[in-house]
Amino acid sequence: MYLEAVSLGYAVPRRDFVARVHSVFRTSVNLQLEGTGALFTLSTSNQVDLPQGIRLETPERFIFDNLRPGQHVYCRDRILSFQTAPLQVDLSKARRWRCNLAALNINLTDPATALAWGCVWQELNNRQIHAKAEIVAGELFQSNEETKVIAARKASQAVQRLIQATRHYDLDAIPAAGELIGLGTGLTPSGDDLLVGYLAGLWCTLRKKIDRRRFVSRLGRAVVDLSRGTNDISRTYLFHAARGQVASYLVALAQAVSQGEDPKHLLNVAEAAMQIGHTSGMDATTGLLLGMTAWTYPDTPDALLKNYGTL
Repeated sequence: MYLEAVSLGYAVPRRDFVARVHSVFRTSVNLQLEGTGALFTLSTSNQVDLPQGIRLETPERFIFDNLRPGQHVYCRDRILSFQTAPLQVDLSKARRWRCNLAALNINLTDPATALAWGCVWQELNNRQIHAKAEIVAGELFQSNEETKVIAARKASQAVQRLIQATRHYDLDAIPAAGELIGLGTGLTPSGDDLLVGYLAGLWCTLRKKIDRRRFVSRLGRAVVDLSRGTNDISRTYLFHAARGQVASYLVALAQAVSQGEDPKHLLNVAEAAMQIGHTSGMDATTGLLLGMTAWTYPDTPDALLKNYGTL
């Protein structure tokens, strides 16, 4: 089968390379580059763009059912070929995809932006409660006695310390971030997804302030070092989030909040984000919204709701 790539994330190699199939799922395949060990991801056309992604133009109901971990993959002259598998991918016409979160300059003291934030925050909490998710955003600010799930209790303690340290540009944030890495269940643990979103939220709110950029850069470098404590796939997402590069669904949600979009469009974008994975989308959205507030509100994120109400 011959397929064409639609988009290439910024991290996909531009030159010839050799890789191996790392892991295979129905609509995505992770490839591991020989030499560096970096992962990048092939996905079907209905999936999101990723910093390390190669999104393909695929037929309806296409699945990766003929690939196996360990197979060699060769890229020669912009054509991907798979050992012992009848699949070739043409990379030559694909557009490069890269996000620019720092350009959003989100300001939650702006009433329209704050209202949009509050709308997503409430919808997120409702969805997490309904899904009986391991982590519920609003419960991260309850006392430890009120939080019964061990992972949620640990996340609550770490998140509160992380936000407090961020507000003061204090690198005591690093141990708190480390406690989130590998925390919880799932292919990408909940703590990792939350931290990916949190880094994205900080990048969204730099607002050209040197002290903020310096802090998030130093925190990001520390997160990359600490990410040895989780699996290869999560480590890849954390590596790119540390550089301000995240999946397109998080970028779209950040843009919708920054523009104070009307409730219908805003909730459609939020719904698309929260549907990613089992709880990955909800956890990353939690982190994104918390990161957006870290340099704005001295109390819990609910202060936004008290000041501005809801849409």
